[in-house]
Order: sequence, then structure tokens, then C-alpha cells
Amino acid sequence: MNETGRSRVQRPLTRLNDTVIMKTLLVLRRQVSARVLIFCIAFGVAARAASYGAPASGAPVVIEAGPDWVPLRAELDIEPGSALDFSGMGLTEAPAGKHGRVIARADGQFAFEDSPDKARRFYGVNLCFGAHYVSRGEADRLAERLVRLGYNAVRFHHYERDLSRGQSESTTFNPETLEQLDYLTAALIRRGIYLTTDLYVSRSVPWREAGIDRDGHIPMNTFKALVPVHDGAFASWQKFARALLGHMNPHTKRRYADEPALAWLAMINEGNLGNFFGDIRAFPEWTRAWNRWLAKRYAGRQALAAAWATELKAEEDPLRQSVGLPERLQAEGLRARDAIAFLADTERDMVRRMKTFLRDELGCRALVSNASSWTRFTTDQAARAIYDYVDDHFYVDHPRFLKGSWRLPSRCPNTSPLADGAPGGRSITFTRLFDKPFTLTEYNYSGPGRFRGVGGILTGALGALQGWGGIWRFAYSHNREAMFAPARMGYFDMASDPLSQAADRASVCLFLRGDLQTAPHSVALVMTDADLGRPAARIPTLAPAWHWLAWVTRVGTRVIPSPPRALPHTALVPLAWQTPAAAYPASQVLGVDPYRVDDDALLAALRRHSLVPADAPPDPARKCFRSETGEVTIDGARDRLVLDTPRTAGGYAPAGQTLEASRGGVRVGVMGSDATVWVSALEAKPIRASRRLLVTHLTDLQNTAILYAEPARQTLRDWGRLPHLVRAGKADIRIRLDHPARYGVWALSPGGRRLAQVPATLDADAVRFTADVAGDREGGARMLYEVAAK
Repeated sequence: MNETGRSRVQRPLTRLNDTVIMKTLLVLRRQVSARVLIFCIAFGVAARAASYGAPASGAPVVIEAGPDWVPLRAELDIEPGSALDFSGMGLTEAPAGKHGRVIARADGQFAFEDSPDKARRFYGVNLCFGAHYVSRGEADRLAERLVRLGYNAVRFHHYERDLSRGQSESTTFNPETLEQLDYLTAALIRRGIYLTTDLYVSRSVPWREAGIDRDGHIPMNTFKALVPVHDGAFASWQKFARALLGHMNPHTKRRYADEPALAWLAMINEGNLGNFFGDIRAFPEWTRAWNRWLAKRYAGRQALAAAWATELKAEEDPLRQSVGLPERLQAEGLRARDAIAFLADTERDMVRRMKTFLRDELGCRALVSNASSWTRFTTDQAARAIYDYVDDHFYVDHPRFLKGSWRLPSRCPNTSPLADGAPGGRSITFTRLFDKPFTLTEYNYSGPGRFRGVGGILTGALGALQGWGGIWRFAYSHNREAMFAPARMGYFDMASDPLSQAADRASVCLFLRGDLQTAPHSVALVMTDADLGRPAARIPTLAPAWHWLAWVTRVGTRVIPSPPRALPHTALVPLAWQTPAAAYPASQVLGVDPYRVDDDALLAALRRHSLVPADAPPDPARKCFRSETGEVTIDGARDRLVLDTPRTAGGYAPAGQTLEASRGGVRVGVMGSDATVWVSALEAKPIRASRRLLVTHLTDLQNTAILYAEPARQTLRDWGRLPHLVRAGKADIRIRLDHPARYGVWALSPGGRRLAQVPATLDADAVRFTADVAGDREGGARMLYEVAAK
């Protein structure tokens, strides 16, 4: 396989005189004899890997510089005016907030208050923990860099710990860190960057601060579970929100509540109540709330007994607060069904209460959302219907920790998302309500997975095709240091992962700049208030099995009071729990059960509505999908992605395959190593007419001496160190141009500096050159190229 090719220092650990063994000695950081080390490698590694949940097959792998891995000279700042400087593309309008508040349109798009007819999109990154707390000079440097990277939005995340550092209460702010946050906020706003945050993420709240007589601090998820039902926890949430939003930023002369650039507020990060059902079952406040809900829903114990039958125990009575919650939300029976509906109603009531507090007491008009990850049931859409916008998160290759949270070893699948039909993000397309803007404030194809290069591009393509309103990559950095000095790659951070940072530029072009068209048609899973108020005997998870359709056309949900004469969608799939399909316009109804239909029946219904391209129908069995616009093709059978727009074209393919993007005029032959390769015009023109192009060739990037338990590189044992290493590989790239004789090709540094001119063949209608990671080993690995008119 490619990962264990000819490089001597990357082959399995089997011989004493291998460099690999010497590196393993360093990784293990202990003094052992060679004989003991051989014994550990031969007999212990497989056993320990198995005990960590890893497969025992194959020997450990350490990656070092050699024929197959080329060191990269990392750069963090972007050269002004270079091909990597996106600040001139018009993606930001400084200062942020100059057009008034960001508003939510009824067609599911964002707009500015002073220009409601023009839809606006946002693409950005998360800052976490210490990354918020930098000097003034560093804040300006960071803000300038983010604009040059093409971002127009930032999410402040996990910011509360340092904000209240050293204070007696978690709702009181440290003057030094508050000043740093204020200045960073102002620096971003001055450059046209919009902001979002959560009013609770991970603030460490003492039990007694919430009115509970107990030593220590409330665990993060426990606090999230308490806020809806515990007065002290809710008051703590309010007190923090009041302190933050009521604070006057001396650098903007505005309260955060009045700051138009603080456009979006999530109430509680990843606060979906189903995530914390163990905590919910443990607190008497939840049991009392559950029984009050049952007493309101059913006219006495007799009515409850008639509905639940033998599920209701003899000693249970809601009026006596004695009816227990189910052991599991996914259990069979009406107790579990009602518990799911109860959580949705509780979420809705909590957010209504929070919105009233923000609007009426604090005078804050930022858009509000909540419930952004993990557990998603169909009835949760009743709560989302009162949000201003809908938000969600997803991850591919998120680490699973085998011995302890956030400790090595960790595991991830590390398999091609394309071979599986690019499922990342597909299911959350149904979290979206068509009449509200949709954001993705966290996503990542996490390190050290080797498909990070294609992952970022897939998400930008999916967001553009679906017409989402905003996307935030998780994360830019978790600390200050990695933003201003090169650092080894980790699970999430772009600042220390040049490959993921390079991939993000394609998403900026496809999504934020709008290179990839939004699908013109849509299929809506539609539900009425009656459906959600009186659900079926079993409430399913929200996303139906056919979320593969998200790669073909727009999909989502819509909650309505009752069926109107027509809805602005090509086709409707009624939930039909209470409101029958016959109540909807017959010409729009697909006539299938959303949670029981198989792929063949759905495809037949889609053909009747002309929603299946005749020349390239979707093939879920082979995991092959082409968008109705023809600009995105997922070919799972061949493990390929083709992007074909006039301004950005290319894709991903295994070594030995060729990508053809006829609209963009790009052909790529992938050689030596699987790769993601694309061309983007850097002017407001098609590729063939643009005087300046950015060409990106991404193979794989790892840390020096990174250690895996097996050749499949699924179990990470040690992160290794700098420098970053890039997998050697080549790509034969042909770009159709109107006047190719005028162009030259240059290899670029990670910061955009021209390193050297690259030999190119100038045909009558195209320029052709070879991108080669190892084209100049002394100068460092090459991933980026500029094609420009001389």
C-alpha cells in the first residue's frame, strides 16, 4: 500500500539496525536494551495494540524523511499580493457591521439589514482556549492573516476559562484577558470579519454558584443538562450572558449586545438534550419536569394508562411525580417516545425563555440558535422552528480515545470518504429547515487522517450545492503559540496543518466566492405542527437513509402549521403522522414514506418528478452521485471526486487515474501517490481567461517520527515532531487557456512566495506542467503553484 512503500524508514519495525527502531526508542522515551526492544516489537506491540482496540495485524509504522516523505518549510503568514492573498477578492467589507445587523430571510438565506435582497454567506474558523488571548500586535497580525486566507467570519469557542481566570466566580471576568478579547474583537471587526459564539461552552461552574450545596465544580455536560430545569443553573447562564453582552468594548465603543458584527449566538454549545440522558435521569428536577409534562399531556393517570398499557407501572402516577423516565431514549415503547417528545418541548421552552431574556432585558438582536450536535430526533424540529437560524456540527475521522480522554493512543478509521460516497455532512442536511438559514459552526476531517485534503473541499462543495449560509472550520488554533510559530500537526488545528489550510482555500472559492452553483431544485421532508405534537409510536432519528440525495439536489425539512396550496419545493415527502399526504398538493408529493422507502422506490419517485439526471442517475449501491448542476461528481466505485466549475476545477483520484473537468478546462493525471488537485482562478473570470491561477496538489502530510500501531495508520501512538513531511507524488496538469504563450508557472511556499519557476509546455490552447512534491528537496516540499501571465 502507498503508506508503506519503498521508504526504508517507514517500513514495519522488524530489524534492530533500522532507523525506525532508533526513532521508536526516542518515541518510547525510555532506556531499554536492544534485546528488550526487539522483544517488545516482536511480541508486545501486537498485544498492546489489541488491548487498545487496534487490530493486531501488521507491525508499527514510523514516518521519517526519505524517498517517499519530503520535509516542508512551514510558513504561517501570507505574503501580501501573492497568489495566496485572498484579501483582494471582495470577500470582506470592512468594517464588519457597516451594513447593520445580519438578518435571517424567509428563504433560508442571510442578508444585511440595509440590503435585504442580497444573500450573504460566511466562511471562517474557530478560535479555542488561549488562541483568543494575545497581545495587540499579535491580534492585528492574526486578523490580517485571516483576511488574507479568505475568511470573513470567526467563532469564539471555549473562551470562558481564560476569560474568568483567577476570579472568585465564573461569571466575573479577568481584566487582563477581557482587554485582550476586546482588542481581538475590534481587530477582527475593523477588517470585516463577523463573529459568533456560544453563551455556554465549557465554563467551570462551582456547584454552589448554581445554588447546589456541594463541593467542586459541575461537569460541563451536567451543567448543560441542568440549565433547562434547574433555576440556579439557568440563573448562572443568565448572569454570564448579562456580564458578557452587557460589557462595553472600549475599542469599539459598543456593548457586545449592540455589536452588529456579533451576528450569531448559540445558547449552549452542543446542548442537544438527548446527548445527556444519563445526567437527565439522575436529577430530580428532570423527573419533576417529566411528570408535569405527562400530567399536561394526558388527562390523568387513567388516560396515561390507556395509552401506555402495561408500560405504566402500578405505582406510577404523574400527579405524584412518580413516573420514571425510560432507561434509554432508543428503547421500544411509548415511554421512550414520549420522553423524546418531552425533551423537544423542553428545549423549545428553554430557548423561548432565553430569547426573551436576550431581547427584552439585554436588548440584544443577534440571531439565536441552539442544539448543534449529536442526538437528533425528528421531533426536535419543533424546537428548531423557533430558532432564528439552524446550526449543526459533524466530524470525519474524529479521534476515539482508547485509554483516556484526549490521551494517546487514539483511533480513527482513516479510510477514503469518497469510496463510501462522501457521507460526511450528508445527514445534517436534514437538520436544516428550508425557511431558516443553516450554518455549520464546527466541522473537520481530523488529523492525522490522510484524507484531510479532500475533506475540506467536500464540505465547501456540499455547502454551496445545498445553499447553506455559513461554515466554520474547527479549528484555527487551540493556543496562542501555534499561531505565531510552526507547530506539529494535531487533530484539528489549521495553523499547524499546512495541508488542511491549503485545502480550505478550495472551500473558500467554492462556497464563499460562489464558484459552485446551488442546486436549483429541492426535496423537502415536510411536517406539520400536528405531526410533531402527536408523533408516531416510535420517533426516528431525523436524517432518513436517503441522505445521499444531498449530493444530487437540495434537501432539508420544513415545519408548517398546516399544508398550504403549494410550497416552494420541487418535491415533498410528507411525514404524515397526523396530516396525511393527501392534504398536500398532489403534483408535489413523492408518495413515499420517508423512513421506510428503499432506494429503488425513491429513485422511481424522483424520476417521475424529473429530479434524476437522465445521463448520470445516482447509484446509491455503487455510491456514485452527480449533482444536478453537473459540477460535482462523487464516484465511490473508483474512489474519485470531480469538481468542474468555470472558476475552480479538479478533484481527487488514486494514483494512476486521470481527472477530466471539461467546463473548467482542467485535466490531471495523478502519479505516485493519491492526491487532491485543483485549479482556481484568482480573478472574476473563468479559468481559461484569468491572468492568474492557483494550482494546489495535496497528497498527505504527517509529522516527523509520528508513530502508528499498524500499516493502516488507524491507531496513533505518538504525534512525533517538526518538520512536517509531505508524501512524495506527482501530477501531470493541463490547463486550457485563451493565450497560453503568455503564461509561466512558479512553485510557491506555504505563505505564497514564489520559490522557483517550473518548466512548462505551452500548447496552442493550454499550459501543461508537472506538479512534483519532491521537485526541490533542498527547498522543501511543494504543494502550491501559481500560473500567471508574464
